[in-house]
Amino acid sequence: MRHLLSAILAITLGFGWVSYVSGQPGNSEPQGPRLTLEEAVRTALEKHPTLQSAEFAVQSAEARVKQAQSPYYPQVAGAGIQTNGSLRSNAFLRPSGSLIQPNQSDITVGVTASQLIFDFGQTKYRVESQRADRARIAKEAGARRADVVIGVQRAYLSVLKRQRLVQIAEQTVRERETIKQQVDTLYRNQIKSKLDLGLVQVQVSDAEFAVIQARNDLSSAFAELTNAMGIEGSMAYKLEDVPVTVGQPDLLDLLIVEAQSRRPELLALKERVRTAENRIRAASSLNFPVLQAVGSAGDTEHLSDRPQLQEGGWWGAGAILSVPFFTGFLIQNQVAEATSQKREAESLYQTVLHDVRLQVKENFLSLVTLIQQIRVAQEQVAIGREALGLARQRYKLGLSSIVEVTQSEVAVTAAETRLADTQYNAKIAEAQLRYAIGAI
Repeated sequence: MRHLLSAILAITLGFGWVSYVSGQPGNSEPQGPRLTLEEAVRTALEKHPTLQSAEFAVQSAEARVKQAQSPYYPQVAGAGIQTNGSLRSNAFLRPSGSLIQPNQSDITVGVTASQLIFDFGQTKYRVESQRADRARIAKEAGARRADVVIGVQRAYLSVLKRQRLVQIAEQTVRERETIKQQVDTLYRNQIKSKLDLGLVQVQVSDAEFAVIQARNDLSSAFAELTNAMGIEGSMAYKLEDVPVTVGQPDLLDLLIVEAQSRRPELLALKERVRTAENRIRAASSLNFPVLQAVGSAGDTEHLSDRPQLQEGGWWGAGAILSVPFFTGFLIQNQVAEATSQKREAESLYQTVLHDVRLQVKENFLSLVTLIQQIRVAQEQVAIGREALGLARQRYKLGLSSIVEVTQSEVAVTAAETRLADTQYNAKIAEAQLRYAIGAI
């Protein structure tokens, strides 16, 4: 009778302890520097190589705009020419010798200058084309930025989810180990059979196996986070917890309209269409004349010993009107190329627009579904915990077997795992919906 009372007291206290620890957090808090979600995003924006390359691409596009603007400014060049024989330097400071002249040796130095006066919009449209291309590259850089930010957010939330799953797995081990000690006490007092003890030991082993897997998944999640931030290593951080509550999204039609006006991919394709339109205008304007003002000045000195030759300073100025009559269909094909590029960009815009709409719909439906699943999962956890408490009481009173307790405990663990997984998946879906509408 004394052994029986001791065993009942032990199991009663043990089940009370299990009820207490079931609500305690795990001891799997990683050691490392503290990191908030905002800090992780800021680190990625500063150090991720994808964004650095995008910045260089924008700088290159800006330089091309300035190159296209160069005809607006005077073009000045200097030259020094030394000729021998029948060659002479012409007014544009180029050696020429179309006519046979007495041989002589000269040295000529000078400068030439030209200024575009009017070209029927050729330079203007080239500049506008490069500006639109620069805007396109900037929008594409914005798309890369959004990709990096959503990657960090997903990785950060995945780490938090894995940490929670580790806590649940460690909590399960502690609870099952406590139950095993209780059943072992009953077995040694010949109150329960060895079969009960064996079933509990199997459950403990399964829980330990789950802890190993959960910790490995957590390490992988930390590695993904550092990679998403664009830094080396797989350091573990102490992450700031993020509330897992999510709100109902706006109406789907409103989200689709917002995505069409904000997604950087669509804005970049609009700029690509504008680039092609300006290239069409620039190519078409090649059919018209180009008017330039030109001038040169220099000094010619004779090296040969012929004193009767005239030498000294000189200058000249004039205008050039060049008219293309036939260019071997060059201009026509340049127009055709730019027109095809415009049509290609318009078709690509429609393709990406359909993809964006689909992304918004999928993420919207995923978020709505997960919000509904969270409610169900919370009810499952509450029901499972109540059933587990009843199973422990029935087992304590000898009204059921240990199988009922272990099955109830497994059901609670599965429900808590499902709830945590669903809550963090909902946070990830919420972030992906913001990304889909261009709000990142």
